[in-house]
Amino acid sequence: MTKISFAIGVAVAAFGILPAGAADLGRLPPAQPFYAPPPMVRVYNWTGCYLGGQLGGAFADNKTTGEFVGFVADTTNSATAATIGGQVGCDLQFARNWVIGAQIDGAWTNLVGSEALKGSAAIPGGSVDLSGNLNSKANVIATGTGRIGYATNFDSIAGLFYVKGGAAFVKLDSPSFAGQATLTGGGTSRSGAFDFSASSSSRWGWTVGLGTEWAVLGNWSIFGEWDYMNFGSHTTTFTDATFGSTQVTVKQQINELKLGINYRFGNPLPGQYP
Repeated sequence: MTKISFAIGVAVAAFGILPAGAADLGRLPPAQPFYAPPPMVRVYNWTGCYLGGQLGGAFADNKTTGEFVGFVADTTNSATAATIGGQVGCDLQFARNWVIGAQIDGAWTNLVGSEALKGSAAIPGGSVDLSGNLNSKANVIATGTGRIGYATNFDSIAGLFYVKGGAAFVKLDSPSFAGQATLTGGGTSRSGAFDFSASSSSRWGWTVGLGTEWAVLGNWSIFGEWDYMNFGSHTTTFTDATFGSTQVTVKQQINELKLGINYRFGNPLPGQYP
């Protein structure tokens, strides 16, 4: 084989390989599956201050113990009324899901309780029969509390579950025991009206409660809450023009249920992601 023949053979072999190599170079790698990144969910932040209003109901138990003209009263009356009021407070979210805050709220009400009482007692020279109504009324209730809660997010819905505790206040409006008295003695009997009344007063106590709040429509949130208020026992002076004064002990506790709405100042949705 001459050099020319060998060169021709090599060239023919090379031209036979080139098309196959070019075909291989033109092929794309096989498609790989595409995994979309997880969606970024904005986390609601409860940090900030708020102002709002509330509606609800209050339920009071008033235990009264005392003596009226020798007649010993030991009774409990209850009262139920609607409430309307407002609240203001501030919260701080920390450690991702925990929220602490402070709040002042107050409500107007007409929490009137009345209990019918009837009894007799001996007095010098005879006896006295009393028949009347023991009345109590609270027209303002308020609390100043701290609270701690746990924040959670369900997709685009943000919620807060919390407990609270602190000081409670109640405004009592002129409690009274009024009715008809019959005096018997010396073979005679006479009747007349009596009205043991006390001055309006304010009482401080303590409160605990729990609730939940949910973010809606941007800066607005709604909440539901239960509060228990205990004002302990206190002594009240009741006075009647005919029978004089007497000391009566009153023990009061109030349960309040309320629904409300808050407007939260600032941006409730900062650029935070889980």
